Amino acid sequence: MSGRICRAAGAALGLIALSQPYAAYGQACVPQADLSAGIVYAMPLIVQAVEGRCSATLQTDGYLALQGDELKAKFAAHQDGAWPGALRLLGQFAGSEDPSFGQLMQSLPEDALRPFVDAIVIEKIGAEIKPRDCSRIERGLQLLEPLPATGTAELIAFLASMTKSKDIAICPTDGE
Repeated sequence: MSGRICRAAGAALGLIALSQPYAAYGQACVPQADLSAGIVYAMPLIVQAVEGRCSATLQTDGYLALQGDELKAKFAAHQDGAWPGALRLLGQFAGSEDPSFGQLMQSLPEDALRPFVDAIVIEKIGAEIKPRDCSRIERGLQLLEPLPATGTAELIAFLASMTKSKDIAICPTDGE
């Protein structure tokens, strides 16, 4: 998955941030577990965004056309459990958003936010995808298929921690 899509996912999640930023707790980095939860939560939405944006360029007998629903379902089965960590991840981005928007969103129950999160993630990810990248993104998603959902998310979070992204500081885990 391209860095551009990962940044878009983070930005989209940040748009509806509710919880206090980690910095408010004296923490300047995102725990890998919360990043992993955010990935698990967002992956079905990312696949949906890719399918929507790339429908005109991907083959009708390609991986997403034939197995995209299975890939989404594999991650969707873990979304409820990933929501608390994904919500904390949203909090990391809250400081840069409009405070009045954050206050409005804080007034809503967490479960009422999920449809907003979903719609915003799909929209933001879809907007970042260039049609010329669709086949490469599809290939990347296909490479994730044999891994379990949580293992995939943990691997992506680990790789993100190794790249030292300027967009998000990821906390080292024990032993790093």
